[in-house]
Amino acid sequence: MPLLRGLTLVLLLLSVWGPSLPLKPLRTVVLLDQSPSDREAVWKIAPQLERPHARYIAFATFADTVSTATARRLDLGQGTRLTPALRQAEALHPDRILLVSDGLFQDQPSPPSVPLYGLYQPPSPHLSLSLVPPALPSKGERVEVRALVESTATTPAKLVLDGPSGRVVRTLSLLPGRSSSGYRFTLEDTALVTARLESPLGTQEARLELSPAGRTQVWVLGDAALARLLTAQGFAVETPAHLSLPIRAQVVALGLGARDLSAGELDALQSFLQGGGSLLWTATPKGLFFGGWERTNLAEAIPLKPVEEPGGVGMVLVLDVSGSMADADKLGLAVEGALELIRSARAQDYVGVVTFSSSARWLFKPRPMTEQGRKEAESLLMAATAGGGTRMGEAYAEAVQALANTPTQSKQILVLTDGLLSDNPTPILQAAQKATPAIQTSAVALGADADRSFLRALANGGGGAFWDVPSPQDLPRFFLEEAQRAFRRKTLEGRFPLAVRPHPVTRGLDPPPLSVLLPAQSQAWAQPLLTSGQNVVLAVGESGRGRVAALATDLSRSWKDWPQAPALLGQLTRWLAQTPAQPRVEAVREAGGVEVRLQGQFERPLLRLGGLERPFAPTGPLQYSLQLPLEASGVATVLEGEQPRLRFSLPAPAEWRLEDGQANLERLSEATGGRLLASPAELATLPSRGPWSLRPILLALALVCFLLERRQEYLRNRRLNLTTA
Repeated sequence: MPLLRGLTLVLLLLSVWGPSLPLKPLRTVVLLDQSPSDREAVWKIAPQLERPHARYIAFATFADTVSTATARRLDLGQGTRLTPALRQAEALHPDRILLVSDGLFQDQPSPPSVPLYGLYQPPSPHLSLSLVPPALPSKGERVEVRALVESTATTPAKLVLDGPSGRVVRTLSLLPGRSSSGYRFTLEDTALVTARLESPLGTQEARLELSPAGRTQVWVLGDAALARLLTAQGFAVETPAHLSLPIRAQVVALGLGARDLSAGELDALQSFLQGGGSLLWTATPKGLFFGGWERTNLAEAIPLKPVEEPGGVGMVLVLDVSGSMADADKLGLAVEGALELIRSARAQDYVGVVTFSSSARWLFKPRPMTEQGRKEAESLLMAATAGGGTRMGEAYAEAVQALANTPTQSKQILVLTDGLLSDNPTPILQAAQKATPAIQTSAVALGADADRSFLRALANGGGGAFWDVPSPQDLPRFFLEEAQRAFRRKTLEGRFPLAVRPHPVTRGLDPPPLSVLLPAQSQAWAQPLLTSGQNVVLAVGESGRGRVAALATDLSRSWKDWPQAPALLGQLTRWLAQTPAQPRVEAVREAGGVEVRLQGQFERPLLRLGGLERPFAPTGPLQYSLQLPLEASGVATVLEGEQPRLRFSLPAPAEWRLEDGQANLERLSEATGGRLLASPAELATLPSRGPWSLRPILLALALVCFLLERRQEYLRNRRLNLTTA
């Protein structure tokens, strides 16, 4: 009995130690890569992969069990997805997994729970061909489709591209790596581009159907010729009589003057530009330098400025400040109008103001309207007060004498009064006739009480014009129009050959000479695209988050017979519409996944893919980015809140890729406790049997010994009881 008890204890101790014998056959699952990039190499070594007690799974895009290593499957798809194969392998409860592959997986598999041994088989030499479309192409835009070629070997090849521009054939000498070729055409409607790549490695084909993005919205104000040209290019053109708010366009073309817009509309245009919209100024009779834009908050955004001709204008305003001018704020409105004269004058122009009531008084004598001169003149003009009689003779004589000594070619007097003169008008009329033609006199009758017959005679005798302004509220607008006439920039007419600078706006175009030209030069920050001698005809630039352009010619008279005029204006408008604030998205497949790059005016953009929504991360002004896993594919949507903004397709993962598949296989193997095998011969070095635990046998023997020991004790106690009885 002590012997059995001791034996039981020994057996229990041995079971705790857990001895084993190398008797258990190891269950091995062999994964055979039968994707297009590696099937030939795997089939070649398949006979060397036969292992005792092994199970086999062939995989490509999908996975399925096969009976032997030499089985060939061509129905498992054209990709390489390892996750389904690992899932099936682990369902067989293997002791280890042998993976035979080129390591070019289109997913990111998780390491299995059992050791994995990799056997690398290089992919077959291959060329891949794909067509990359331009981002958000517009109708009528000159676009470029890129034919992207990836080669895993050095080989000659022939690339044939077909599309709207006809057939293009290129001979290539490809090296391992990536190269691309462009195919350009004008996108008028849905277009089909096909590519064919022929080489000793086989023939690859690709096709791309490209449609224009949503039509660009353009508002054209005050330029009917431009509206016709852009309509011919397929833009969604509106010609509103007024600037309605909010501005629902990508581009606003301005052929009218700033005085035709309210202060609120000018502020709206500035906000539109700051928010990513674009503005185009054209040189209509009311636009660009003729519209008073230099006195608005948009002045610094205009990419052209006038070339000031030598020889300025001398002007003296003879202003009535008698007591009647205090009624209905006549003098205040006259001063407001006179300020427009000062602000419209150029540096070479001389402006003076002499007032008359009971006597004459100079507010300031004629002085050049430099920046300093303008500031001083504005300050002196604001000090004018009304009171006294209406004696004009002395003031008019002072104006004639001052202009006689002014170094300008053109000299003008502008007389404004609202009543009857209290002095003799005859000397004034005689002085006006004597000064003509060196000095021109014009006259303004303000209100119903003005002496119209005298003022009309003064204008006729002085070689000027007579204007009847019935209401004081009309004075500011009158003075602004008079300033435009007096200090008007001259439009040149003739034949002006053009020089073209390379830019997407001028690509493929050779404009003929202009017949109408407004002398201009570009701002320092702007880019001149069309020039004629020293004059700049077209300049573009960026302002705020938008783009700007200015055209120094009148389209109603220039390029009327040039067939490519609509194309030039179309390319200009498309360039203007493609501001950083306009939404565009692209997806780039990289080694670690898919990067989605978003650009535009967004607050909290989201990406919806496969029913899931992911937020973008800001990477810069108006720029966002999002990283997707390598297996991401399909159609994705960019959301702003719940509102869909953009839809696009993610690039499909390539079967052949320029990455180190052997390194991928090694990392996966080492993550499981396995390793990368150098050749099929190393399979023989792997153990074929695993440890068979003796613990269950030892525990069973210990139990038997314990039961025998208990039985012997029972029998012994029974005999003792019988003997005692």
